[in-house]
Amino acid sequence: MKNIYQKLLSILIFLGITATANPGMAQNNPLEAYRWQNRLLLVFVPQVEDERLTTIQQTLNQVECEFKERDLLLGVFTSNAPSRIGNDSISSYQEAQLRVKYGIKSNQFAVILIGKDGQPKNRLSQVPEIERIFGQIDNMPMRQQEMSNRPNNCN
Repeated sequence: MKNIYQKLLSILIFLGITATANPGMAQNNPLEAYRWQNRLLLVFVPQVEDERLTTIQQTLNQVECEFKERDLLLGVFTSNAPSRIGNDSISSYQEAQLRVKYGIKSNQFAVILIGKDGQPKNRLSQVPEIERIFGQIDNMPMRQQEMSNRPNNCN
């Protein structure tokens, strides 16, 4: 019986150390699943009918290949419709976590570019010029490496 308790204690200590070493795991970070896989363009809008969101979506439809080429996913967060990152639904709790993390009120418009490392790279309070976003990404060291290792499929 003593041996079982020792093993259980060892497992609990290991899990505690792992959670401490990995803040995303400890805090249930909604963006953790995308780290090292995708860059994120997070758009926070008061309502889904916001014309700024429509403008962004129309622009991204025109540059869909270039958007995907950079491993980007669009995240849309709004108070009057389900929130999403790419094809994944985001719960209202996770949305609230992100709003607190980035200091964004429910009636505020904001666009945040998140790098593959999970860190914010840019924050805008207006509709971004997509070419500037692409330029910023293309200047990132990880993107430079990606461009040298894989062909551009959008030409």
